[in-house]
Amino acid sequence: MCTVSWIHEEGGYQLFSNRDEKHTRHPALPPSAREQRGVRFIAPIDGDQGGSWIGVNQFGLSLCLLNRYQDKAVTSDTALSYASRGLLLIELIDCRTQGQVRIRIEHLDLTRFRPFTLLVLEPGHPALLIHWTRRDRLIVNDGEAEMPLISSSHDLPGVISSRRQLFRCLMSAADNVDANLLHTFHSSHFPAASAYSTCMHRDDAHTVSFSRACVSRDKVEFFYHPNSPCSVEQAENNLEIALAKEPV
Repeated sequence: MCTVSWIHEEGGYQLFSNRDEKHTRHPALPPSAREQRGVRFIAPIDGDQGGSWIGVNQFGLSLCLLNRYQDKAVTSDTALSYASRGLLLIELIDCRTQGQVRIRIEHLDLTRFRPFTLLVLEPGHPALLIHWTRRDRLIVNDGEAEMPLISSSHDLPGVISSRRQLFRCLMSAADNVDANLLHTFHSSHFPAASAYSTCMHRDDAHTVSFSRACVSRDKVEFFYHPNSPCSVEQAENNLEIALAKEPV
């Protein structure tokens, strides 16, 4: 369960993500700088399965994963054993371009995963979206019109409607979509602190973390708040790595 948004900037972009989870899940490990197949990346780690929902690497490529609850009926066979979707993100985090992600996805056996949407951001390119419905893999080469991305296990149509209504109101009151607007959006309790607010609060679940990945011409920064955006009880974890000069 997540809400994800982004903005493109000269030389890079900023990516924002709220992660919503049930209280029964183990806390995530904070982000750290690691290396896979010679590529450095930053990502927090899921406390249950060891995967991740968001990561950015030294080539300025970001991946962000959301569950597709709208396809839940397709995966009603509980006898099937699925791999954690977060492991897929870690498997792809060393890709250097959107094109490499697309090629790898086309050759992977996705039937081992429940439905998901994978957002792929690269400087100077529109958002790439990969939707796995359990039957089809749908690739959207320009996914800008689908921002913000919203996932919820509770009344998905109602949650999408509420959060997008807020997003439209914020846009109509501003001259342009910038980082401040997106931060306001991710911190909001409109229409109340509930299942429908972007900063989500339910009896059985809530927004457990807020992440922001910033890619500029020379570096990658990752800001991580290990609690709801409305909480000020814990300080952010901030990391950065140098941007590689040749993403080929």
